[in-house]
Amino acid sequence: MKRSYVPLPRSHFLKVACECGNVQEVFSHATTHVTCRVCGKTLAEPSGGKIRLYGEVIEVLD
Repeated sequence: MKRSYVPLPRSHFLKVACECGNVQEVFSHATTHVTCRVCGKTLAEPSGGKIRLYGEVIEVLD
């Protein structure tokens, strides 16, 4: 019996902190601009694949 290999996903969710102290979950391959819900500052923007982050990554969620 031959085992098949199942590849792991390359995308994941991130917990990103804004300068104002707000923490949000962001998808690593988001296709839209992500803004902070409290202050309105841009946290991430799409860059043709993975996002360009402007906040601090606190945790990578599985």
